[in-house]
Amino acid sequence: MHSVRVLFGALPADLHDAVSEVVAGEPDLEVVGVAAKPFALLRAAGTLRADVVVVAMAGGEVPGVATHLLDQYPGIRVVVIAPQGRTALVYTLRLCVDRFAGSSPQELVRALRRACHPVG
Repeated sequence: MHSVRVLFGALPADLHDAVSEVVAGEPDLEVVGVAAKPFALLRAAGTLRADVVVVAMAGGEVPGVATHLLDQYPGIRVVVIAPQGRTALVYTLRLCVDRFAGSSPQELVRALRRACHPVG
């Protein structure tokens, strides 16, 4: 079984220590590196073949580097942890397939609308 390769981005020291301790206790999780600066994190994610990148929420918002990571490495997962570690959000790209029946112009128009305004 392949271990989950975890890369840490910039995290407050106490949060880094807490997450490191949790990861260290799990045999299927492996910390492959730490990169505090966004550019270094983007480069390290590819170089170290990270499966998951852990970053801290920035001012209550998801840091911009999360979007860049998903853009550059579509298979990666980004875990964004709120201050004090009370909340964590997982970001990933997911394929969404919405098939439409028929090939009439009306069905095509309906599919185009659904692409911009997904249902449910």
